[in-house]
Amino acid sequence: MNAALPLDHTASPPALHLVGGDGVPLRVKDQIAHTPSGPVAVPFAKLIFTLSGWARVESPTGEVHLEAGSILTIPPGLECRGFPEEHARTVTFYFHPDYLADQIRWLSLRHPLVHCLHRALDGEPALDSLRLTPAAMRDLTPHLVSLSQSSAGALSDFARLSIASEVFDAVGRLSGQSTGTIPDTGRVPDREVATALTLLRADLSQRWRIDDLARAVALSPSQLSRLFRAQVGLSPAALLRQLRADRMAELLVTTSLPVSEAAAAVGWRDPAFASRSFKQRFGIAPSVYANSCGPRSAKRPIVTADTHLSDSPSTRSATIGGAR
Repeated sequence: MNAALPLDHTASPPALHLVGGDGVPLRVKDQIAHTPSGPVAVPFAKLIFTLSGWARVESPTGEVHLEAGSILTIPPGLECRGFPEEHARTVTFYFHPDYLADQIRWLSLRHPLVHCLHRALDGEPALDSLRLTPAAMRDLTPHLVSLSQSSAGALSDFARLSIASEVFDAVGRLSGQSTGTIPDTGRVPDREVATALTLLRADLSQRWRIDDLARAVALSPSQLSRLFRAQVGLSPAALLRQLRADRMAELLVTTSLPVSEAAAAVGWRDPAFASRSFKQRFGIAPSVYANSCGPRSAKRPIVTADTHLSDSPSTRSATIGGAR
């Protein structure tokens, strides 16, 4: 899954695969970018969901800064370059323009995503974007990842389109207004914090100690904790709990793992603690989430929760993020 930002030639499926024997002219890819990519122009409309991290996308008509919650529309044929800031995880939809035009002509322009896609298909050589809250993107992420896996053949074409329709519907309910080219209003964390975030995401199952994480980025534990609170809004421990809960949700949607095994896979050895942490993050127990959204459920609605994890004071423990 490691790759450049999804603007390079390898990230864009060939036309034969989009319109060929397996049916639907739509592909979805989940990628993690650490290095720049481009310039490249492809004949497909691209819809890029930013799941985590930060990146900058440049085109001849302007640039867009992406962060968790950003959704970017790239018109067919528009040449772009991508520049991730340490880490950027995206899920990209690749649409054949004729197929996309046929689908969205029945939909209201009041839907912000449909408005952006209409502009892309009308030949306007501009990057359009809108932004969800990080919490909204958190709720969408497991379903976006599920779609990317279904493109490899795990789901039928009809099921894939059904989930894609649910994603579009959820974006309409959760999004703000279209913003065009977004100015650089968000602040990318300092290099040490961004590196620490990348290390945590890369190995959630490790029994992380604040001392070890701080040493890896050449800071003292107190310095790292202070920078995390100032720039991320959470302590390293609280952030790791969020990352583990988010990854656990992905596993419950995309695999048939029991809750206890999904919890262990992300580094939680105590199922009861994992269940409490998951419910604090998503508002429902992981067993209910799996039954509602997992591969064994008859229908997989996109579950959204209004609850948000607060970083409550706690005593310092030997490990961070509740490795129990």
